[in-house]
Amino acid sequence: TQIPAPRGYAIQLRVNMEAIDARGNVKPQGGTLAVFEPPSGPGVDIVVQGAVDSELQPLLAALEGRDQVQIAAWPFWRGRIGSKSVGVSRTEVGPINAAAATTLAIVHFRPALILNQGTAGATGPDLKVFDIVVGEATVDYGAFRSAHRDAGAGVDLSGWAPMPHRLRLDGKERIPFSAFPGDGAALRVATETPYKRGRVVKGVIGSAFELNRELDRLTWVRKTYGAVTEDMESAFSAGVAAGFRVPFLAIRVISDSEFHSPEMQPIAGEYCASFVVDVIKRIEPARGRSTRAGRGDRGVNRKYGNMAP
Repeated sequence: TQIPAPRGYAIQLRVNMEAIDARGNVKPQGGTLAVFEPPSGPGVDIVVQGAVDSELQPLLAALEGRDQVQIAAWPFWRGRIGSKSVGVSRTEVGPINAAAATTLAIVHFRPALILNQGTAGATGPDLKVFDIVVGEATVDYGAFRSAHRDAGAGVDLSGWAPMPHRLRLDGKERIPFSAFPGDGAALRVATETPYKRGRVVKGVIGSAFELNRELDRLTWVRKTYGAVTEDMESAFSAGVAAGFRVPFLAIRVISDSEFHSPEMQPIAGEYCASFVVDVIKRIEPARGRSTRAGRGDRGVNRKYGNMAP
């Protein structure tokens, strides 16, 4: 009889659970499938993020052979800067966008390092417009718990205590993060990179979906969380990176300060992006580099004790 023409498709999927011993013999094995990663194309050395176009233009201009990928609501570009393969992500503004864009970047581009960069406001008078802060840590200064107060008793910030984020890095233990530490190797490169527009300093970068213009509120953020800047994305991208154990560093330029320069300077975003292009060129290839992210508060509380839960 004639074999009929095939219709449809048959797909067979297998998980390889065999091991080859020293003599070349194949032996069956057992165990638990802990991670499944579908094919998604080649990884990149670095993913660099910016929330808006003005924070990305120098990066896109430096990105050679770039192509664009749109994933749902978030655009990405991939190419090369110097010897590095680089993905550029426009996260859009705020914590929801930052978390979603960072997750997509990690799953689709598998970066060895994430650099979150852009503009920020100052929480104190010592930082000037165009100064750059490299994040020793990032902190969510909108995470707090308050003490009970009866109706009409008013609001008392002295009763507000920082509240940590908690991640199950191993799927079991909930590890508290009062802040997310920046990658040490990338931080050293960034602080050694020349910059002519202002100072380059290390500090804690703060994030919340807030726009604060009250000096007392800004002073409280700085005193309570140790944050010297405020933006709307860094800490949330850092938290996702920590969950995936991907090294992360935030770099922010001061674009405004309610203490002496309250008018936003949009050109600051371009200055920061140009600086980050130089940082990328100076970073050594990082694939396979380990991260401190899994240490949680065990790694940051000694230095940032006022942020402990």
